[in-house]
Amino acid sequence: MALNTYPNVVLNKVADSLVAAKRYPTVEDALWDMAVSTVRGKVTYYRRRIRKMETKYGVDFDKFTARLKGNAKPAQEDDWLAWRSARSMLADWQKTYQDLLHERAH
Repeated sequence: MALNTYPNVVLNKVADSLVAAKRYPTVEDALWDMAVSTVRGKVTYYRRRIRKMETKYGVDFDKFTARLKGNAKPAQEDDWLAWRSARSMLADWQKTYQDLLHERAH
């Protein structure tokens, strides 16, 4: 596959093959399912990252943040940044998921 192929061309080829294999009735159905599946996977990924940090430190993000004020070690600061990023990404992917479901309902 050429590197300069547009993503929509690739996605349509995949969707076409799924329809041809009778996995989905339409290309649109296949594309929607691929999108929802991908977004759901991202939500799961970021939830796991957050859970891992909660387990590592035994507290939620807000308590961890309060604990660090004024006495954070560099590794803890790195974890705090990664945790904050994971929370932000989770919120973004959750919103995307809800938007997809809402859009599909219409």
